[in-house]
Amino acid sequence: MKPSIYTPLQVPYLLHSSYAQHVSYSEETTASLQDFVIALWTMQPIFKQPATVNHVILADGCIDLVVDYRSKTVVFSGMSKTLFHDKIEMPESFFGARMKPGAFAQLTGLPAAAAMDKMLPLSDVDSHFDTQAFFALPFAQAKIAFQQYIGQLIGNKKPNEFVTLFDRFCESVPATTAELYQALHLSPRQCQRLFQQHFALTPQMVLSILRFQRCLALLTTVAAAPSEIMDEVGYYDQPHFIKDFKRNIGLTPKEYLHTLNMSHIYKTSSF
Repeated sequence: MKPSIYTPLQVPYLLHSSYAQHVSYSEETTASLQDFVIALWTMQPIFKQPATVNHVILADGCIDLVVDYRSKTVVFSGMSKTLFHDKIEMPESFFGARMKPGAFAQLTGLPAAAAMDKMLPLSDVDSHFDTQAFFALPFAQAKIAFQQYIGQLIGNKKPNEFVTLFDRFCESVPATTAELYQALHLSPRQCQRLFQQHFALTPQMVLSILRFQRCLALLTTVAAAPSEIMDEVGYYDQPHFIKDFKRNIGLTPKEYLHTLNMSHIYKTSSF
């Protein structure tokens, strides 16, 4: 059986028309980095004219390494909760690596809190990184150098049990923290301490992110009935399902499906 791989969605181009009109966003996976990196992503301007766009960053448990090419900064950063109002002044160019939850802590030796809900300059982590030489490269070459740097950062390391934890539970999310503690053979206190160290998230926040991202993936790719999705992700009532979904993405499931031109799937739904 093929192992599960946690593949969270980031869909800013679906959430604001100004973003879709002004920003080209793409992701790609790289086999050589896949033990620690979910995807390499790129954001580039479609037009040269100035514009302000709203970038929504969905909660996914990840800490990314982000390159702001125009401002010449490289930072680690993650969001424990969805960031709804990240204003970007275009034309601006970014690229980065969406690292697996737990990867930052293992690869840098720092607690995840150093980069969660804040921006940690790469130079504070790796004093040998030559920022000036890196940004002297053309955009395309800088992307190649960036991928090579990530490969060097990973080296011969193998992902620990925390880097693989989201993979383990992404398709079968424990219904409660008690089930999570049991599955991990940890006491509540041990689990809370270790999750803070590796994810900068509480166990309940980890389950919430896993549940939301699973729900988002199912809504996007599977023509299933609402009750089937609710059962799949561990929701016991529709109001709770709708409330949690909207808290994470700012839309109800029905509104989200309208953005995908998929509302016909739920034409009999009360969402």
